[in-house]
Amino acid sequence: MYAEHGGQLRAELSTLLRQHRVQQRLGGAGSHTIPETTTTDERRLLGEQIGRYRHSALVWCVQAVRAANPRMNLQGTSTRTRGPAEELRHRLDVAISSSSGLPGLDELTAEQPIAMVESWRQVARAATLGEHDFDAGLGYGRLSQLQCMTLLKDASDVARGLVGLDRRYSNIPGWQPLKEAGWLGRAAETCATFAGYDEPDYTIDLRGWQPRRTLVEGPGLPGLAGVLQAQHNLLFHLSEFPDARSLRLVLDSQRIVSRDAANFDPLAATAWTRRASTYLRLIHETNDIGGTVGNGGPAAGEAALAASRIEQVTRAVQAGTDVAEPGSLRHLAQLGREIDERITQVIQQGARERIYFARVPFPRVDKDAAGLVKPPRQRYVPMTADVCQELLKLVRNELRPEAEVPRAPKRAAASREELATALVHRPEPRRAHSGPAM
Repeated sequence: MYAEHGGQLRAELSTLLRQHRVQQRLGGAGSHTIPETTTTDERRLLGEQIGRYRHSALVWCVQAVRAANPRMNLQGTSTRTRGPAEELRHRLDVAISSSSGLPGLDELTAEQPIAMVESWRQVARAATLGEHDFDAGLGYGRLSQLQCMTLLKDASDVARGLVGLDRRYSNIPGWQPLKEAGWLGRAAETCATFAGYDEPDYTIDLRGWQPRRTLVEGPGLPGLAGVLQAQHNLLFHLSEFPDARSLRLVLDSQRIVSRDAANFDPLAATAWTRRASTYLRLIHETNDIGGTVGNGGPAAGEAALAASRIEQVTRAVQAGTDVAEPGSLRHLAQLGREIDERITQVIQQGARERIYFARVPFPRVDKDAAGLVKPPRQRYVPMTADVCQELLKLVRNELRPEAEVPRAPKRAAASREELATALVHRPEPRRAHSGPAM
C-alpha cells in the first residue's frame, strides 16, 4: 500500500537528512576521541553502494511523476516550454541516465552493519516495493486531480531530499554526484510549490498494492474469533462462483449471523437486524432459482461453520461466560460488508451471464409426474430483470453496502511534515568552550 511504502521512504529519508558528519558515520577519521574504523577503499565501496540505493529512489520519483502527469513525449521541448511536472521528469531522466544502476537483490535484503547505509537500504527497499503500487490503483486515470497533485508533491520532496544529500556526500571518496544536480533541485522546488497550491488529498495513501486474502487454516478458534475465522474463509471461497444451492446456504448463514450478532452488539443492533431481514427476503426470492454451474461447496461449508459458531457465542454471552469485544465486533461488521458486496456481484453476474435460471410455472399439466394428482409443468428461463425483478432490485438497492467515505491514515500528514522539516534542517552550532577569555 502507498501509505506503507511511501511512509517508510519519507521516514528513512528524513533520518538521513538529519545526519551530518558523513565521513565519521562511514567510519572515517574524526576528532581524537573518534578513531578511524574504515579505510579509504572501504568508504569508496560504501559510497558506490549508497549510489545504487539512491538510484532506486530516483526511479521511484520518475514513476510517481509519470503517474501524476503521463505526458510521454518530451523530445524537442525546452525548459521554457515544459511545465513543472514535465521539467522535473526530464531532470530525473537526466540524473538516472548517468547514475550507477540499481542495487542487487542481496544488497536489498541483507541488513547493513553501518546505520547510515542501513537507512539507505530501507529507502531503496521502500522504493522498490513501492513500484508495485503504480500498477495497482495508483496509475493515472484512477486518481483524482487532488490525488495527482499530492503524489507529485511527494515525488518532488523526495527529489529535493536526494539533491540535498548529494551535496552533503561530496567528500566521500569516489562519490558520483548527480548529473546537473542544481537543475534537478530547482525543478523539484518549483514542482513542489506548484503541487502544493491546493489542499492535499491524503486518501491516496489507501491505494496501491495490497496482499491477497489467504485462507486461515488450522483448528477452529474459540469464541467470536472462530466466527471471524469462518467468515473470513467464507469470503475467501466466494472468490469462486457458487452454484445456486450453495448460494442459498450462504444466504441462510448470513441471516443467522446477523440475527445473533444483533443480540450481543447493542451499538449496531439496528444495522444487524436490517441485514438479517434483507437476507430473509433474499432467501424467499431465491427459492425458485436454480443453476449447477460453479463450485460452492467450500463456501457452503464455511457458511455452516459461521452459523453454528455464532450460535454458540450467543449462548455463552447470554450465560455470562463470554464477552464480545468491540474490536472483534467491528471486524465482524467489516467482513459482513465485504460478503454483502461479493454476494451482490455473484447474483448480478449470474443474471448477466445467464448462469442462474428462474423456475416459472407453465400453464399445462405435467403428465409425466408421479402420483395421481398432476402438478402444472415448470420450465427454467434465464434470470432477467423481467423474470426476477424483485430479486435484482433487492440486491441492487438493499444488499449492496453503502460506499464509505475514505479516510486518510492517521499519520498521513505527520510523515510528510517530518520530511518537510528535515529538508530545512540545519545542524546545531557547536557550543563555545566555557572559561575566561584569553
